[in-house]
Amino acid sequence: MAKLKDIAKATGYSVATVSRVLNHDYSFNVPEETRLKVLQTAKRLNYVAISQRSQKLYTGEKIETDSQQLRIGLAYSYSPSDEINDPYYLSIKSAIGESCEINDVDLNVFYLHEREYHDIKNAQIDGLIALGKYSDYEIEALYEINSNFVLVDCNTDHPEIDVVMVDLKDATRRLIKHLKKKNIDSIGFIGGIESTIDGKIYDDVRFRTFTKLVDADDEAVFLGRLTADSGYEIMTNIIKSKSMKKAYIVATDIIAYGCLKALNEHGIKVPDDVSIVSFNNNILSEFTTPALSTVDLNTHYLGLAATETVLERIKNKRQVAKKIFIPTKFISRESSL
Repeated sequence: MAKLKDIAKATGYSVATVSRVLNHDYSFNVPEETRLKVLQTAKRLNYVAISQRSQKLYTGEKIETDSQQLRIGLAYSYSPSDEINDPYYLSIKSAIGESCEINDVDLNVFYLHEREYHDIKNAQIDGLIALGKYSDYEIEALYEINSNFVLVDCNTDHPEIDVVMVDLKDATRRLIKHLKKKNIDSIGFIGGIESTIDGKIYDDVRFRTFTKLVDADDEAVFLGRLTADSGYEIMTNIIKSKSMKKAYIVATDIIAYGCLKALNEHGIKVPDDVSIVSFNNNILSEFTTPALSTVDLNTHYLGLAATETVLERIKNKRQVAKKIFIPTKFISRESSL
């Protein structure tokens, strides 16, 4: 029986592309000739979708993935346009897709901003990974669909839900310590407000940690949108107010790009006049002017750990939750002392 990797090999497309085409994901923008080639190849190779095969029920034994291709769902709270604006979640999603391909797992992506939960219910998946920011209500709803559930980059106190997260609390604490070692005590924070699909404001660990460890006044903390435009606007207003701190911890590289643009336009020297440190270590961060000092969040390992965790849970039918925190690494470049 043909598998997704067989169709991918025959067409020259990735397994992720083949999977989304065969699952009729029309939010996935590919040329019609690509879609047609995949469908024709699948028919020629007698590919049968997982949902049409006989389903193996859990009986307590370990599931062998070489005897039946597993099907994993990826619930995604961000839109394709969000991915373009900030590649953070795209890099995690890509790592999940890579790990599924290596393990011969069929990955099905569900963009929850435009789909309802019944699409996931009808997909007959063996396990579910949720990537993004979710409220307690949304987390519970997804868990009810499939208890082989892993939450990525979003915490929960639920005793039976696995969590894979970056240790942002420790990373923020170490950033503050690094700046203070450089005799910088005047530190500000620039962040962005994130919300869940149902409109709940998500608690930013970076912001919360900063306010606990830094005696900051009202002119030290700024929250806007998770965009470069927002960073540019915030930093421009700081410059005009003449209340600039000696350093700013910025929540994402994307926001920091806007901050650097504003500082450069106003002739403010970085890092001589102000140091900028950020999070994510996006691919463009080393090419900014000056190159951006940033925390590498190991997004690749986030994705790998999420896939490994859900597969282990499927195989062993584990009930007790795991909380996995991925360490970070500070990449010192020219934007900070």
